[in-house]
Amino acid sequence: MTQLKLREIDSVDELREAAPAWDRLWQRSEVSLPTARAELVAQWIEHFAHRRGGPARLRVLVVEKGQDFAAAVPLVRRRTYRTLPVGDLTWNCWSPNGELLLDPDADAPAVLDVLASGLEKTPWPLLWFDLVPFETPRWQSLIQALASRGLATDVHPRYCIGQVEIRGRFDAYFAQRPKAQRQSVGKGLRRLQRDGPVELKVCADPGPDEIDQRLREAFEIENRGWKKAAGGTVLGTPGMFEFYRRQARQLAAWGYLRLALLEHRQKPIAFEFGWTAKGVYYSFKVGYDAAYRRYGPGHLLRMRLIAALHDRPGPALVDFQGPLTDALRHWSTRSYPIGRLVIAPRRLGSRALMTGYRSLAPVIRGLRGSRGPSASAAPGSTR
Repeated sequence: MTQLKLREIDSVDELREAAPAWDRLWQRSEVSLPTARAELVAQWIEHFAHRRGGPARLRVLVVEKGQDFAAAVPLVRRRTYRTLPVGDLTWNCWSPNGELLLDPDADAPAVLDVLASGLEKTPWPLLWFDLVPFETPRWQSLIQALASRGLATDVHPRYCIGQVEIRGRFDAYFAQRPKAQRQSVGKGLRRLQRDGPVELKVCADPGPDEIDQRLREAFEIENRGWKKAAGGTVLGTPGMFEFYRRQARQLAAWGYLRLALLEHRQKPIAFEFGWTAKGVYYSFKVGYDAAYRRYGPGHLLRMRLIAALHDRPGPALVDFQGPLTDALRHWSTRSYPIGRLVIAPRRLGSRALMTGYRSLAPVIRGLRGSRGPSASAAPGSTR
């Protein structure tokens, strides 16, 4: 029997060297997010983690089985509540990149016990994974492995993410949407078409120059929307356009990039920046020109994209990535929960912090709730 071995990667260069084994594990795993592949995790770390303190904040844990990987999870240091240093996944509101990769054919209890031993030895008093699909088999198995080792864990559900199952005909799917939604989308489309043609353009296999051009057009649309006044647009945030440009070029090189523009009289009025991998289409960033708001251009774009997915062979599932708002709920056929997983190693200080967290977190959440709902930590909030 091949022995399992824990390996710790603490540099981006070493992560890139391990990319072939990492990506083979990703391909075998149930994780379909293409941004969880090694190169895009490395790009995330370079952009978001290194500028906050350097490579010493990086801890990538891998369970090796011979020449291959059986499990992996990328961690970086950050501060929660602005004071406490914790270990978190390589995941934030700009891009989801960190995930738990697990070989489905491996001996999960044995593999995850090794991984849990590595998590316990990380230098942070708590591990604080803000955005985890905690009901998936891989995360449930890890939580069980942590409990078996005596590590305290706490899971707090935060929101759900909607999905659309692509099967049958689009007409049948659309007929099941709420009547008010169907009427609103139809009315918006008819009103736009009276003033000129409405066309969906999907860049499925763009070259580098076209990627740059289309991305610029998309984020200029975002800049004309509500987010410019609120702050947080890509073009209004230093370095973010370059981050997405690098990411999009790599996704395109793998054949995963999907960049869609809804045009009215050949003018882009709405966009969607998404990815397709392992049979799933991820609808990541969506925006529209505020001048066209009364027509519901975001919904028109979504309708056209979902119709196109029904009309030709391709992804069997659409994942909306962000919190399940009322608008997304009307398009979704199912959903899954995202939550915060907090892990306390078997150390006196860590146990005390976990006790304090369990006591204070409900109070803090109540205070935040009294100010109105917020999903600022969620990838979908970038929409």
